[in-house]
Amino acid sequence: MIKITLEELSQKMAEPGTQPEDLAPYFIEDVDASDPFAPAITLNPDRVVIPDTDDAATRSALLLNGANWIERQSRQARFFRRLSKGDYKGPIIVEEGDSWFQFPILLRDTIDVLMEEYAVFSLSAGGDTLANMAARAEYRKAIEQTGATILLLSGGGNDLVADGDLSRHLRKFNPDLAARDYLLPSFDQLVATALGQFDRIYRDVAARYPKVRILCHGYDFAVPNKGKWLGKPMIANGIKDARIQVDIAKIMMDRFNDAMAGLARRHSHVTFLNLRGTVGGARWHDELHPTNEGYRDVAKQFSDGIKALGHKSRGASTPSSVSLHVGLNKVDQGHYGGGLIDLDFCVADADAMDAIAHDGGFANRTQLKDHEATRDAIIEACADAAKTLKAGDIFMFSYAGHGGQVKDFNDDESGGPDRDILDETLCLYDAQLIDDELYKIWSDFAEGVRVLAVFDCCHSGSMLRASVDLAAQDGPTRGKTRMMPLAVAAQVFRNNADFYRSLPSSQPGPGLATPYHELTFPVAASVLQVSACQSNQKAQEDLGNGLFTASILETLAETSDPIGYKAFRDRCAARMPTWQSPNFWSVGRPDPAFEGQRVFSV
Repeated sequence: MIKITLEELSQKMAEPGTQPEDLAPYFIEDVDASDPFAPAITLNPDRVVIPDTDDAATRSALLLNGANWIERQSRQARFFRRLSKGDYKGPIIVEEGDSWFQFPILLRDTIDVLMEEYAVFSLSAGGDTLANMAARAEYRKAIEQTGATILLLSGGGNDLVADGDLSRHLRKFNPDLAARDYLLPSFDQLVATALGQFDRIYRDVAARYPKVRILCHGYDFAVPNKGKWLGKPMIANGIKDARIQVDIAKIMMDRFNDAMAGLARRHSHVTFLNLRGTVGGARWHDELHPTNEGYRDVAKQFSDGIKALGHKSRGASTPSSVSLHVGLNKVDQGHYGGGLIDLDFCVADADAMDAIAHDGGFANRTQLKDHEATRDAIIEACADAAKTLKAGDIFMFSYAGHGGQVKDFNDDESGGPDRDILDETLCLYDAQLIDDELYKIWSDFAEGVRVLAVFDCCHSGSMLRASVDLAAQDGPTRGKTRMMPLAVAAQVFRNNADFYRSLPSSQPGPGLATPYHELTFPVAASVLQVSACQSNQKAQEDLGNGLFTASILETLAETSDPIGYKAFRDRCAARMPTWQSPNFWSVGRPDPAFEGQRVFSV
């Protein structure tokens, strides 16, 4: 095979008509220098004479940069040539993505194939991350300059394989574990982080370019093959069985694809392409990238998706949204025996949360304050929402008032009948609402519905599940405490024992370690709770609002970043004293997209 010199390769690259495929024989992939979804190339020693000198090394590096530059310039030149002919009738498209959209020189990737059919303005670069795409927002200028009506997005792969550090998110080999059990909870946070960036881009495009449609995709089932992104991290954790490796990779891709599909359903201008099964098991160039044949079939899916956009009307799938905001400064002292002090700022908190919901796009909002906030009114409002909302829709519930406790009848808070543990409650105007009843309320929502519960009250750290039996943690008093004292709680129960014993959720349970309400009222929806404090802490008021609500308002005011709920909880906690630390957890069906989306938004 005849070799060419560096000078001859330089001349070939400088020729105006040189295409990326003309250069492919002179380069090979540099596996050691590659990052996930960022393949690196180097000169092919079988086709290029590479002198062993410092000057030659410098010129080699320049040639490599030049090869990538030529590919980017070639794509943009093709875009303008296609339009200049005057006979192009298809949509104008901008694309931004990772190496599934731009694999340097060596493969004909998704965009290379799509450009045979469409006018595509290319921004993608192998190894580009979603965080960079969202931060730089190069698609804005491209959309404005080209008048594009479609944006193609590819990304998330770097997050999915933890930027090459996947082993940290896998358990060590254990013959008793199923494949799904090897993924640590932190893996779901990798997915949630990626989804948060997609959500940020989706919302930005919708706000700036209401006529632009977005096509995004997940990845096919990658096959671990002793590579450094999947196979080696698994082997490092002792997971050497190829069948288990394949099963783990499949579960990883399923979780990412399912989360991406769920997020797309919440944005009427976004279409998700499910590419699972498109590449197949035998058409992989490496662990993460298809062969030319695989890329061609991926491009076919995109082409079909582009054509389908011409038949879809915008706005048909906008999620329905309902919010309910409860604030009680006062309660019916006839029920509570005069033992509960009036609070100052709970009604103000309900107003604040209603305003946050308005800014987040909630279409149907209701407030119940003081005497309006009865048990029946709240249960009925939640039931109406559960009947109305379907998969992809969202319900937001906020409560500000006293948190109380009553005797636990079914042992769901203790794991057994021998301990005198209390159920957490919301102190509504005419009587308390028990945490078991909240479980019943959440269980009425359909699978796929997102439910956000925000509690600014005491005992809220365990409002949706079994409490942790911890000693109370007191701090300096800054304002009134939103807690019903235990002596008052006992008196309220004694005065109304028949009522509380009659509640359907307070039936004797089996004494299992699993919380009984989770068995009695299985939750199919995805429920997130953000609460004012831990189970052993007290929620206090500050000037104008509850301390927790005030921290929510301040945190929202300081940042427009589309951070998820866990990160938002952390930012709120950083503003609050150590003796009142807000809590976060989920109940029901896990939904990383929900956890990672912009907080308090539809």
